[in-house]
Parts: sequence; structure tokens; C-alpha cells
Amino acid sequence: MLWATNDSLDKMPESTASVWTSRSAAKVEFFILVLGVLAIMWVAPFTPHRRLTARVIMGFLIALLVFGAWRERPGLRALGFRLDNFFPVLGRLMVYVGGLVVVLVSIGLMADSLRLGPRFWSIFLGVPLWALLQQYLLLGFAHRRLRMIMGSGRAAVLATTAVFGVMHLPNPTLTLVCALGGLVWAREYDRSPNLFAHAISHGVGSAFLANSLPPELLKNMVVGYRYLLT
Repeated sequence: MLWATNDSLDKMPESTASVWTSRSAAKVEFFILVLGVLAIMWVAPFTPHRRLTARVIMGFLIALLVFGAWRERPGLRALGFRLDNFFPVLGRLMVYVGGLVVVLVSIGLMADSLRLGPRFWSIFLGVPLWALLQQYLLLGFAHRRLRMIMGSGRAAVLATTAVFGVMHLPNPTLTLVCALGGLVWAREYDRSPNLFAHAISHGVGSAFLANSLPPELLKNMVVGYRYLLT
């Protein structure tokens, strides 16, 4: 089934009281994460010490992630830090990424904007580690909490899609591509979570996206207030 989920993502506390507590905590943690990321993008640049402000917010968010993991105690396997399903998940994700790459390379060839030099390879090899953190934030933390809040299925997937898109505003191309990526990743995560496979697909897509499109379609890979300055 399209929206089928695995057992590890569907575990809910047994008592009504614990369910309510879990959902309440999930709401608080989710909104703190979203507000914190938005603050780094839109508030920190306007403060007198913007770098220090951003670092303080990032430190607070790291503490939130640690606390959330301690509170939920899902286990690494349930979060998607596993290898047993790596190749099947990667194979399914690369079908979508392969389609994206064909479109991007085609546009790049037609617009004479395809660049597969050192910058491409630096992103190709370097982004997956950063992508792993993003995938954990998006899926292992935010999406899991949206499932607690909304229940399993389509609503949580669509909410995750919207959140990931909004986080890339006001960059229009990144917002659209990341929203579509969020939809694919959230659906696959519900089916069989593997953050390593997600990170690789994220990295490959990012490398081609950053080095294929002409400036009029993708000015840069920057989001938030910094996008308005470039």
C-alpha cells in the first residue's frame, strides 16, 4: 500500500494519559525545532552579534534533539540508522533521484549551464554528511513528531512535505524541489526508514541541482535572509 508503515513507526503508548503526554510533548518539540530553524534564518542576521546568536540557537536545538531522543527512546533502528534495508531503500529513492537528474542535466545541456567540475564533486562527496543531519531533523525528529500529533499516514507526510518546503523560502526553485523531495523521503521513511540511504539520495540530488540550472532558475543554494542579499 502507498501509505503503508512499518511497526517501529507505529508504536504508541498504551494508556490514554501517556498518549496525551506524548502528543503534547511532540507538539512542543516540533514547534521549538521549527521556530529555532526559522530564527537562525530570519532573526539571527539582524542581531548585533549574528554569528554568536546563530550558534546559541543551534546549541539550544542540539539540546532539544538530545532531550527528544532521551524522552522518546526509539532506538537507532527505528530512527533509520541501520544497514539491513539500505540497498532496497536506496534503490527506490534513486529511481526518483534518477528522474530528477535526467531533467536537470537536460536543462543544463540546453542552457549551457551544466558544470561537472570540482564544485560538483565537492558537493557530491561532501554534502551527504550534512544531508544526513538534515534527514534526521526532517524525518527522525520532525516527521516522527508530526505522526504523533496527526496519526499515521497521509496527513503527517503532507505536513512534512510542507515544512521542508517552507524551510527553503524564499528561494523558489529550492522550495519546490525540496518540497517534492520531502514528499518522497517522508513516504519512503514511513515504508522503511534508512537515513543513510536518504542522505545519499539527498546529496546526489543536491550536487546536480547546484551545478545544472542556469542563474535565472537557481540563483544560488542559499535560503532565508541570505538569499535576499545575493
